[in-house]
Amino acid sequence: MKTYLLTAAGVIFLSVIVSLLIPEGKLNKSIVFVMRLACIFVLIQPITGIFKIKSSTVNEPLYDYEFICKVYSDNQSEQLEKLIAEKLSETCDCVVDIKFDNGEFKVNGVTVEVNSQKNESIDKIYAYLQEKGYINITVYAKSS
Repeated sequence: MKTYLLTAAGVIFLSVIVSLLIPEGKLNKSIVFVMRLACIFVLIQPITGIFKIKSSTVNEPLYDYEFICKVYSDNQSEQLEKLIAEKLSETCDCVVDIKFDNGEFKVNGVTVEVNSQKNESIDKIYAYLQEKGYINITVYAKSS
Protein backbone atom coordinates (compact mmCIF):
# COMPACT_ATOMS: atom_id res chain seq x y z
CA MET A 1 0.00 0.00 0.00
CA LYS A 2 2.88 2.30 0.82
CA THR A 3 4.37 1.71 -2.64
CA TYR A 4 1.08 2.48 -4.30
CA LEU A 5 0.68 5.78 -2.41
CA LEU A 6 4.23 6.83 -3.22
CA THR A 7 3.72 6.00 -6.90
CA ALA A 8 0.43 7.90 -7.06
CA ALA A 9 1.93 10.94 -5.31
CA GLY A 10 4.97 10.83 -7.60
CA VAL A 11 2.92 10.68 -10.79
CA ILE A 12 0.62 13.50 -9.67
CA PHE A 13 3.61 15.63 -8.63
CA LEU A 14 5.33 14.95 -11.97
CA SER A 15 2.14 15.86 -13.81
CA VAL A 16 1.88 19.19 -12.00
CA ILE A 17 5.54 20.05 -12.65
CA VAL A 18 5.34 19.14 -16.34
CA SER A 19 2.11 21.12 -16.86
CA LEU A 20 3.78 24.19 -15.29
CA LEU A 21 6.94 23.91 -17.39
CA ILE A 22 5.32 23.28 -20.79
CA PRO A 23 4.70 26.50 -22.77
CA GLU A 24 1.23 27.24 -24.14
CA GLY A 25 0.46 25.85 -27.57
CA LYS A 26 -0.60 22.72 -29.43
CA LEU A 27 1.94 20.51 -27.68
CA ASN A 28 0.76 21.64 -24.22
CA LYS A 29 -2.72 20.13 -24.67
CA SER A 30 -1.31 16.77 -25.79
CA ILE A 31 1.19 16.52 -22.94
CA VAL A 32 -1.38 17.55 -20.32
CA PHE A 33 -3.78 14.92 -21.70
CA VAL A 34 -1.10 12.19 -21.49
CA MET A 35 -0.14 13.19 -17.95
CA ARG A 36 -3.80 13.16 -16.81
CA LEU A 37 -4.24 9.78 -18.43
CA ALA A 38 -1.18 8.47 -16.53
CA CYS A 39 -2.63 9.83 -13.27
CA ILE A 40 -5.96 8.12 -13.93
CA PHE A 41 -4.24 4.79 -14.68
CA VAL A 42 -2.20 4.98 -11.49
CA LEU A 43 -5.26 5.85 -9.40
CA ILE A 44 -7.44 3.02 -10.76
CA GLN A 45 -4.70 0.39 -10.61
CA PRO A 46 -5.92 -1.16 -7.29
CA ILE A 47 -9.42 -1.55 -8.76
CA THR A 48 -8.12 -3.51 -11.75
CA GLY A 49 -6.47 -5.98 -9.35
CA ILE A 50 -9.93 -7.03 -8.15
CA PHE A 51 -10.97 -8.16 -11.64
CA LYS A 52 -7.71 -9.89 -12.50
CA ILE A 53 -8.20 -13.51 -13.45
CA LYS A 54 -5.72 -15.61 -11.59
CA SER A 55 -4.03 -18.30 -13.60
CA SER A 56 -4.34 -21.70 -12.05
CA THR A 57 -1.28 -23.85 -12.16
CA VAL A 58 -1.76 -26.88 -14.32
CA ASN A 59 -0.45 -30.03 -12.70
CA GLU A 60 -1.13 -32.25 -15.65
CA PRO A 61 1.20 -32.24 -18.64
CA LEU A 62 0.27 -30.20 -21.67
CA TYR A 63 1.01 -33.11 -23.98
CA ASP A 64 -0.63 -36.52 -24.19
CA TYR A 65 2.51 -38.62 -23.89
CA GLU A 66 0.60 -41.89 -24.15
CA PHE A 67 -0.73 -40.89 -27.57
CA ILE A 68 2.69 -39.68 -28.70
CA CYS A 69 4.24 -42.96 -27.52
CA LYS A 70 1.62 -44.93 -29.46
CA VAL A 71 2.20 -42.96 -32.67
CA TYR A 72 5.96 -43.22 -32.24
CA SER A 73 5.65 -46.95 -31.50
CA ASP A 74 3.49 -47.55 -34.58
CA ASN A 75 5.95 -45.68 -36.79
CA GLN A 76 8.99 -47.49 -35.36
CA SER A 77 7.21 -50.85 -35.72
CA GLU A 78 6.42 -50.19 -39.37
CA GLN A 79 9.98 -49.06 -40.10
CA LEU A 80 11.44 -52.11 -38.35
CA GLU A 81 9.23 -54.43 -40.42
CA LYS A 82 10.51 -52.78 -43.61
CA LEU A 83 14.12 -52.96 -42.40
CA ILE A 84 13.90 -56.67 -41.56
CA ALA A 85 12.24 -57.40 -44.89
CA GLU A 86 14.95 -55.46 -46.73
CA LYS A 87 18.02 -56.67 -44.81
CA LEU A 88 17.03 -60.21 -43.85
CA SER A 89 14.36 -61.03 -46.48
CA GLU A 90 11.91 -62.08 -43.78
CA THR A 91 8.29 -60.99 -43.44
CA CYS A 92 7.17 -60.35 -39.91
CA ASP A 93 4.94 -58.27 -37.65
CA CYS A 94 6.84 -56.01 -35.26
CA VAL A 95 5.77 -54.12 -32.17
CA VAL A 96 8.23 -51.61 -30.75
CA ASP A 97 7.19 -50.55 -27.23
CA ILE A 98 8.04 -46.90 -26.58
CA LYS A 99 7.82 -45.21 -23.17
CA PHE A 100 8.34 -41.62 -22.03
CA ASP A 101 10.79 -41.47 -19.15
CA ASN A 102 12.63 -38.47 -17.67
CA GLY A 103 11.90 -36.23 -20.64
CA GLU A 104 12.94 -38.80 -23.25
CA PHE A 105 11.22 -41.31 -25.46
CA LYS A 106 12.90 -44.68 -25.00
CA VAL A 107 12.46 -48.12 -26.53
CA ASN A 108 11.16 -50.38 -23.78
CA GLY A 109 11.12 -53.58 -25.80
CA VAL A 110 10.59 -55.23 -29.17
CA THR A 111 8.28 -58.10 -30.10
CA VAL A 112 8.63 -59.74 -33.51
CA GLU A 113 6.23 -62.35 -34.90
CA VAL A 114 8.00 -64.11 -37.76
CA ASN A 115 5.93 -65.63 -40.56
CA SER A 116 8.51 -68.38 -41.02
CA GLN A 117 8.59 -71.53 -38.87
CA LYS A 118 12.37 -71.91 -39.20
CA ASN A 119 14.44 -71.53 -36.04
CA GLU A 120 17.33 -70.11 -38.02
CA SER A 121 15.12 -67.20 -39.17
CA ILE A 122 14.15 -66.48 -35.58
CA ASP A 123 17.81 -66.61 -34.46
CA LYS A 124 18.89 -64.41 -37.36
CA ILE A 125 16.27 -61.74 -36.53
CA TYR A 126 17.10 -61.91 -32.81
CA ALA A 127 20.82 -61.43 -33.51
CA TYR A 128 20.09 -58.58 -35.90
CA LEU A 129 17.97 -56.75 -33.30
CA GLN A 130 20.65 -57.23 -30.64
CA GLU A 131 23.22 -55.81 -33.06
CA LYS A 132 21.01 -52.75 -33.57
CA GLY A 133 20.90 -52.16 -29.80
CA TYR A 134 17.32 -53.13 -29.02
CA ILE A 135 16.48 -54.37 -25.51
CA ASN A 136 13.83 -56.77 -24.19
CA ILE A 137 13.65 -58.62 -27.50
CA THR A 138 11.02 -61.29 -28.08
CA VAL A 139 11.06 -63.17 -31.39
CA TYR A 140 8.68 -66.05 -32.06
CA ALA A 141 7.18 -67.93 -34.98
CA LYS A 142 3.66 -67.13 -36.06
CA SER A 143 1.25 -69.84 -35.05
CA SER A 144 -0.72 -71.47 -37.84
